Amino acid sequence: MKPIPVWTSAALAVCAAYAVETKLWKQSEAADFEKGKIERLALASDGRLTLAPAWKRVADADTPFVWALLPASGGAVLAGSGDGKVVRIDAQGKSSVFADLGSGSVHALAAAPGGAVYAALSPEGKIFRIGADGKAALHAQLEPRYVWALIAEADGTLYAATGDPGRVVRISPNGTARVLFDAGESHVRSLARGPQGTWFAGTEPGGVVLRIDAKGQGFVLHQTAKREVTALAAAADGTVYAAAVGARRAPTAPAAPPVAPATAAPAPAPSGQTQTQAQAQLQRPPAPALPPAIGVAAQAAGSDIYRIAPDGEPQLIWSHSSAVVYALALDAKGALIAGTGAEGAIYRIDAPYLYTTLVRAQPQQVTAFAAAPGGGLLAATANPGMVFQLGPEIEKSGAIESEALDAGAFSYWGRLRHEGETNGGRIRIETRSGNVEDPNRNWSAWQEVTAASGERIASPPARFLQYRAVLEAAPAGASPELRLMEAAYQAKNLPPVIEKIEITPFNYRFPASGAALTASKNLTLPGIGQAQRRQGSASQPTATEGSAVTMNYEKGWTGVRWRALDPNNDGLEAKLEIRGEGEREWKVLKEGLRESRYSWDSTAFADGRYRLRVTLSDRPDNYPGRELTAQMESEDFLIDNTPPEIAELTARAEGGRIVVRFRVKDALSALQYAELSVNGGDWVDAEPSTRITDSLQHDYETRLAKPAGSEFAVAVRAADERDNVAVRKVLLR
Repeated sequence: MKPIPVWTSAALAVCAAYAVETKLWKQSEAADFEKGKIERLALASDGRLTLAPAWKRVADADTPFVWALLPASGGAVLAGSGDGKVVRIDAQGKSSVFADLGSGSVHALAAAPGGAVYAALSPEGKIFRIGADGKAALHAQLEPRYVWALIAEADGTLYAATGDPGRVVRISPNGTARVLFDAGESHVRSLARGPQGTWFAGTEPGGVVLRIDAKGQGFVLHQTAKREVTALAAAADGTVYAAAVGARRAPTAPAAPPVAPATAAPAPAPSGQTQTQAQAQLQRPPAPALPPAIGVAAQAAGSDIYRIAPDGEPQLIWSHSSAVVYALALDAKGALIAGTGAEGAIYRIDAPYLYTTLVRAQPQQVTAFAAAPGGGLLAATANPGMVFQLGPEIEKSGAIESEALDAGAFSYWGRLRHEGETNGGRIRIETRSGNVEDPNRNWSAWQEVTAASGERIASPPARFLQYRAVLEAAPAGASPELRLMEAAYQAKNLPPVIEKIEITPFNYRFPASGAALTASKNLTLPGIGQAQRRQGSASQPTATEGSAVTMNYEKGWTGVRWRALDPNNDGLEAKLEIRGEGEREWKVLKEGLRESRYSWDSTAFADGRYRLRVTLSDRPDNYPGRELTAQMESEDFLIDNTPPEIAELTARAEGGRIVVRFRVKDALSALQYAELSVNGGDWVDAEPSTRITDSLQHDYETRLAKPAGSEFAVAVRAADERDNVAVRKVLLR
């Protein structure tokens, strides 16, 4: 029984269909499932798919950016926008401007006594008190220009996280502000209430998490490896979670969401302020524009989330190379939820380095969370600015549509197996197949894979396959869980292809496998058929005989080599047959040959013209009776091991010279050279009467200087182009 290799999606992306055997397309890792299209499903980092918390749009805030959320009475929600407005969204999802605070961005909202609301406007450093009727009054003017977070006490006391400079400011109910803690940083970007009157603060650019007591004494709990602590979430037991983003660099404005520079007309001078004073205030240097929501530094360094235990022990529990965490919250079950950009993903941190992707929102950034009635979470987004609700119930159904499997060749589909639990719900699986990469271009219809058919794939044989798994919740609300999808398939066996057969130069042989070349003269042949093959062709199978080969000189030997490939990349074996001119039957020369070359001693064959036939079989990698073959015949080639004939050889003396005449002829091969030697002296080339040696027969007349003596032995040596040599002697007295 042939082994069954398992290929993950990643492996299949670069591998062709190999030997014809059953293969398994397995998807069980989160990276495998992420390549597909996931709708209303949560994907855990260990590869588990479950129904996601319900994700529904509450309202379009009609603004590019929403930075802050605050639940209000009657099921309404207030949203702080990037254009200086506070938007009210009623229980029916209708939005309206609740208060227009002017130019700037509202990054922080907090509840005020009596149903009023506090809203902070940046980079103005202003905090407004907005009544239930939507009328806004300046509550406090802070020295810092940015207000990133507001937390209100029951009596109306406010605590503000500020930037430029980075401080925690306490604002009394009457609007008097005093610095509770100066962080010595450009910005305090996040703030959370701790136990027993303490506070947690996150800074930029030092990227530190601080604990501040009621007297304003600060203590660094942890310095993160990042630049900016963008969000904090504190549990009742004193545990604090901190999200840090960006690479450290020289202090500048924080990597916060983009704020368009305001170009408002000069406002009238406030009461008690001269016009000159007002002009001077307007002429102060403008606030620096904040970098994009996902700046270069943040993209390069990604995000980390830390858990800092009540005793102060920090632990890195989540890290992402590109996502930027803007918001953290604890859901009704105490699970940590993180909102990110630029892919708009919401993650649940389940354990250190184990997390679940709950949502991938269409807006690019998830910027803020707030508790929703009934235990869910409200989520604010930017690009565009919208408000959504996450949970508390789960979706009724969800689906994953996988990436397309490229089997590399026309294939038959087998059993589709999955692992998971229904938990009272249902997992329904369908497949479709096609022969082009795009599933939307004339693929087969979706067909359900049922247990009644042994969970065999009913989609027609093809090159590409795709599955769709639909998870349906149980009546009681429990979610099914899917952990593995595994499809068996087998490429159809295709015959080998012989592209070219080449007879190698005569009198050379291939060295034996693993043998070193001899010291005799050698010949290097280029890769066969290289000039004929198109460059850059999309050929997946590996062709044989694709590189140069060196042969040893061996008189009387001849050889053949061929270039072939198998569409399934099966191993091949060859049978060589030979047939002489005028013969009817092929005679076996060699069988069971695994190499794509062969040489043999041709002296065992009579001179004449021959042909070779190469038969290739993919038998080595197929079951008995399933192998396929290909055949090709070579061009005619010549076997000639007979030397030429030297005839009519005469020698006579004429004065001081010896005149030698002779004729050389060969039955099959053109002559290569003729030469003479007198009394064993040096060989002297003989020139044919035609001046060019290019025929089967030539006449020669050569005049040589007569040496001393009265008897002369004249030797004539002639060779054909096959290196067959003849020698004849004549005596002159």
